[in-house]
Amino acid sequence: MLFVLFVCLVVIPEALFLTPKSYEVTLLSLTWAENSWPYDFKNIRLIGREHLVNGTFTILEDLNDENCVFSTEIYHDPARDGNFKLMPFSMPAMGVCTFFNDYGYYFTDSIKKENTDLFINKTDCVFPKGTHFLKNIAISTDNWPPILARGNIRHVASIFKNGVLSGTYNITSSIDDRVLKF
Repeated sequence: MLFVLFVCLVVIPEALFLTPKSYEVTLLSLTWAENSWPYDFKNIRLIGREHLVNGTFTILEDLNDENCVFSTEIYHDPARDGNFKLMPFSMPAMGVCTFFNDYGYYFTDSIKKENTDLFINKTDCVFPKGTHFLKNIAISTDNWPPILARGNIRHVASIFKNGVLSGTYNITSSIDDRVLKF
């Protein structure tokens, strides 16, 4: 009985995260409201068939939990017809450092040292002001949940400076079944 409990609680969940995902994610667009603070993404492009993220972006001032808080709503368009519906879950308002510490794990396989010059010291946690590059960033789903809804997904991040809405950024991606290769 103890062995069955061990298999159900430890082995099966771990195996689910180690197996290749049945889906793949492709970025479709990155947009923002005019005059959005604190990021300037006008020099970022999605290039090639894989829609790799390339270019430079500017952080307009040093960011930390005290001066930059954001929340995210998630919308789903399973039919891919532009009719996005708000999903029943979202990310509550939190500081950028809190987000980085809590959710950065999901992006560590996508953004490596050779892909950017932006690195955050986890103890001080300041996103430094300046212009930074992104080179050939592809979305890696290795650390993501084993099951995700298929279709287009839009993440709408609202950024607040001192409690006032100061920017809105939209990231739209497509989640598709992985093509099996034999």
